[in-house]
Amino acid sequence: MRRFSRLWFLWMKAVIWRGLMAIGMKFHHFADPKPPSPNFKILIPSRLSAAGGQFKLVFYVPESYYTSTDEDFRFPIVVNFHGGGFTLGTGTDDARWASAVLKNVDAIFVSVEYRLAPEHPFSIGVEDGTDALIYLAAHAEELRIDPHRMALSGFSAGGNFAFTVPLMLRDLQNDVGRRSLHETVNTHPLHNYKSSSNLSLPRPALTRTHSAATSTHSILKLSDLEPTALEVDQKIPDLTIRAIVSFYPPTDFRSSRAEKRSTNPAPEKNLPPLLTNLFDESYMPGCDIDLADPYLSPAAATDADLSAAYPKDIILYTCEYDMLNVEGTAFGNRLASAPIEKTLHGGLIRAVPHAFDKKPNPLHFPEAANKCYNEACAQLKRVFGGRVSIEERTQLDTVEVVDRFDEEESAAGSRLAKGKERQRTEDTDGLLKGPDIYDPGFEKYLDVPKR
Repeated sequence: MRRFSRLWFLWMKAVIWRGLMAIGMKFHHFADPKPPSPNFKILIPSRLSAAGGQFKLVFYVPESYYTSTDEDFRFPIVVNFHGGGFTLGTGTDDARWASAVLKNVDAIFVSVEYRLAPEHPFSIGVEDGTDALIYLAAHAEELRIDPHRMALSGFSAGGNFAFTVPLMLRDLQNDVGRRSLHETVNTHPLHNYKSSSNLSLPRPALTRTHSAATSTHSILKLSDLEPTALEVDQKIPDLTIRAIVSFYPPTDFRSSRAEKRSTNPAPEKNLPPLLTNLFDESYMPGCDIDLADPYLSPAAATDADLSAAYPKDIILYTCEYDMLNVEGTAFGNRLASAPIEKTLHGGLIRAVPHAFDKKPNPLHFPEAANKCYNEACAQLKRVFGGRVSIEERTQLDTVEVVDRFDEEESAAGSRLAKGKERQRTEDTDGLLKGPDIYDPGFEKYLDVPKR
């Protein structure tokens, strides 16, 4: 009874905070340019969680998804996990990030509406994320996805999933035994199971009668997706993760909140204990959870596991005024060093707090957030086979100071920052002199009549 009362109290607090966050996100999305609405959603079954159940995948697709005449073309895909301390948030919270991906990468963007704690504590969220990745690869043909050009992204708690899902996926692929695909889901035999959705077009061809530019509701519609080897034989499909993009993630729960808080040089900018206690008590209830489990703390994984599970390219951003910064940058430096030796992009953004890109400002979307999204998209475009300049990959340096992981990008960012500062100085000098008064190069007065 006491345990029930505690869970009920946690749930009530979570519901209140979810409502407050929903209001904040409405303000966040109100600022121009307004982000897009989802194009469609698919409800898929859980095959990894012992509790069973189902959850939604929220799709945002580029205009070319409707207008392309090449029926054989397969789009790269970014599978995203929203933030909210594993307890709050929805699949539409990162609509601005989705918009940047659609515009700059021309990729499909799928936001996983994983199930939240305290109703669904660790490790259900990781299992939902892994289920989503497997499902999308299994149904790649119908959804026009290239399963060998996949990327994961996430913010805060979702950034943790971007690092933990590949570890769970690799264990499944190697049949380690920690998780297994269930033979039945919600009493439905999988050989008869078809994923439900709000979709109803002919399969696998797509009917494109509406423009994505006018999309406010589900436009693209597919009929119930046919069972694949995943549903029939619990076979994991072939897929390739090309990149991980993680924004200010928690990576190591072996250290206490007090220890994390002490690392922030601006402690007043930390999330309040009222909120972080709710997150921790909801996602990690009781004392029987191993805080060194790599599915919870990716920093606790071995070098060999990290090297094998992660793609070559990792884009990681941390925030200076954030209790998660120290562990995040340490994890990034470890991934970039021997023996793991991944290629790390992004870096530590100076003088910004946790979730600096999610401010509930209805009038203005931060320029730093926009630049950060765009340069992350440039990295994704490059990884998916496109061509981008070094300036596109370091544009955040024009508005913020960034301590970068990659030396080449660090040098390029410094050049951009110096060029921007020089331009500011010239503009300031011009304002101080005023127009058409004095030209120091010719040492004469201009447009001033002689007396």
